[in-house]
Amino acid sequence: MASKPGSSDAAEKNNFRMRRLSVSDQAKDDAAQAAASSPAPGQGRRQRRISMSPEMGEKPKAPEVLPFPLTTVGTYSCHGVEPGTRTGETNAKINQDRGSVVYPFGEATPGYERALFIVMDGHGANGDKVSEYTVRTVREQLEQFDNEKGPLLKDFDLISKGLKEAFTNTDASLRKDQTIDAELSGTTAVACLCVCEKGTGKMMIYSANAGDSRAVMLAGDGKTCDLTEDQKPDTPEEKQRIKKAGGFVSPPEEEWGGPARVWLDASMTLPGLAMARSLGDHLVKSIGVIAEPVVTFKQVDLCKDQFLVMASDGVWEFIESGSATSLVAQHIKSNGATFACQKLIEVAAGKWREEEGDYRDDITAICVKFGDLSW
Repeated sequence: MASKPGSSDAAEKNNFRMRRLSVSDQAKDDAAQAAASSPAPGQGRRQRRISMSPEMGEKPKAPEVLPFPLTTVGTYSCHGVEPGTRTGETNAKINQDRGSVVYPFGEATPGYERALFIVMDGHGANGDKVSEYTVRTVREQLEQFDNEKGPLLKDFDLISKGLKEAFTNTDASLRKDQTIDAELSGTTAVACLCVCEKGTGKMMIYSANAGDSRAVMLAGDGKTCDLTEDQKPDTPEEKQRIKKAGGFVSPPEEEWGGPARVWLDASMTLPGLAMARSLGDHLVKSIGVIAEPVVTFKQVDLCKDQFLVMASDGVWEFIESGSATSLVAQHIKSNGATFACQKLIEVAAGKWREEEGDYRDDITAICVKFGDLSW
């Protein structure tokens, strides 16, 4: 959230920093997420493993509790920094990002393997609490839909409905939760449900996105494919919906590079949200900022196509999709997905230092090496 753009260069720079600045307390880590157990044998479910993206520098968890080997799936979250009290000094900020890897996903279905990957990027005073709540609840909502109306395998319309309901039901549940104030706090969300029919060498990636986190992949021909599209306030379709609902959209700031924003009124007072879709941010839900994601699908050849990258906009702010896949490609084949993920985050952090000096957004990424999936 931010106030109206205006006056001095220093104020504009501060507004840019405040776009994602966190002032809330660290959400308590849910250790149970790391290795959740399924219901009793015979109930159609297997041992499910859930891994939350660890902070960069943490000792990796034991391989037996991870959903995938570290060489196959790599994920890290890196807290941002903000200006200290002295010139050149920085302090660690509250990490409002969350990442989650779930395998196997849902009921055991003969002939199929499924996994779910999620990245959340919280913002506002309670952004960490919102992302913590939503990363868990989106998964639970999608599992419930899968149990009741699934299994989610090949029917795109059904899967799209399930993903959309998981996001919107989570947002509705968050609004009712009295322990989290999400009026001026929210989170972007990107989720990829991967479904593989055994023996075919083919996998479907169903991607759901609300906001400006992103999922991309590198195909076998070396071309980068965006699986999701950032939903900015000035994107024509998004802008039309917001204006129809009575909201106002300001264009990107040319002088200091600020993004397009959504405002409650023409005078552009709070909230000044820099995205057109999100979970939370309930103050602007009445003016067209929605939690419903855009859902797409892509078929992957596990033998030819190379890898998936999902990340919060701590990566995408200064790194284009093609540059990100080129960087990951340099490392993932020889050193594995976790090493490649680490290098991507390190380069992204370096870009923030070059561009913003004493401010860096939180950065979370997930890398999935297709060829190593034993499906």
